[in-house]
Amino acid sequence: MFIIDYVDLLFGPAHTTKAHRLANHLLASLLSNGNLWEGDTSENEALHGPCKRMYARTNKHGPYFVLQLMRAAETQCEVLRELRVGEKDGQDGDDGLYGLLEEGIDAGDVETTPIHALSRSRRGSRMRVADAEQMQGLAGLGTLLGIDAACSLVVSPSFTFDCTFEWGAQSVVQTACATASYLGKPRYDHIWYVDECGQRRLGWVRLVVRVVGDVVDDFAVVRCMESVHPIPHCSLTRTGCTRVAWCFASPDAEWPELARVPLASVLRLEHVVPDFQDLGDRHGVRAVPSNTPDTPVERRAQRFFTNCFHPFTSRVLNPSS
Repeated sequence: MFIIDYVDLLFGPAHTTKAHRLANHLLASLLSNGNLWEGDTSENEALHGPCKRMYARTNKHGPYFVLQLMRAAETQCEVLRELRVGEKDGQDGDDGLYGLLEEGIDAGDVETTPIHALSRSRRGSRMRVADAEQMQGLAGLGTLLGIDAACSLVVSPSFTFDCTFEWGAQSVVQTACATASYLGKPRYDHIWYVDECGQRRLGWVRLVVRVVGDVVDDFAVVRCMESVHPIPHCSLTRTGCTRVAWCFASPDAEWPELARVPLASVLRLEHVVPDFQDLGDRHGVRAVPSNTPDTPVERRAQRFFTNCFHPFTSRVLNPSS
C-alpha cells in the first residue's frame, strides 16, 4: 500500500503502468506466483533499441530530432502504403522488399521479437588434461574421464541447449557458461541434469569439453551438489527454494565431487544464491562470498539456496508477449 498511502498522498495519483502494478497487483501476484510476472524488465529494455537507432541518425539537437523522427515515420508509412496499393493494382514490384518492409510496420526498423537461437559451434581452446588438472578443484579430471594426462581437450566457454522446465513451461534455448572472463568477470552457471542412474541432480559447471583427443565428445564437468536439511521456519523453504551444499566423495576430500555430464542430459539452468544467514552466523554480518576464505573447511560448511523466483519463463507469463 506504499503507493496509495504515501506516493499518491504526497505527489498525487500515480497512473504509470509500473506504479499501478505495484500498488494494486503486487500482493496478489506474490501470493499466487512468487513475484510480479517474475519481475523481468528485459523485454521493456529491449524495446529501447529501435528508438536508440533512430535517435542516432538524427542531429541530436533538442526538439529538432523529434521532428526528424516524425518525418521518418511518415515517410516509411507512405512508402508502405504505395507498395500495398501497387500490389493490389497488379503492378510489378520487388516482392522481397515489400515483404521485409511489411514486417516492419509494427516493429520499426529493428526486429524486436525473440528469434530461435542457433547452437554454438565446437570452436574452443585446446589444452592438455594435465593443464586442466591445475585448475582449482579439477585435480582428478583425468581419472574421471579415464584418459591420460597428456591427452588434449578442446574446451569451450559455453554451450547452448533446449531446456526442460519441470513445471511444464514451453522449452527455450538457454546458454550455460563456464569461463573466467564473461564481460570481464568470471561466470560459472548451475544446471539441473540427469545422472547415469536417471536421477535429477544439481551441479556447478566447471568445464565445457567439446573434443577429447581427436574425437568429438560434448560434455560438461560439474561440481556436484546435494540437498541438505532446511533451516527451521525458513521463509525461503516455505516458498519452494531448496537448501543445498557441495557433495564430497569422501570425508577427507578437499574439493567437491566431479561428474561428467553429457550435454544431452542437461535439463535447465538454475539460479543458486548463498545462504547469507548461515554465512553471517559463521563470519559476521559483513561476510560475503568474496571476502570469505576458500578453504576445505569452508567449502564443507557452505550452504546455498536455489532461487525459485528467477525469471526463466517471463516472456511466457507476461500478458504483453
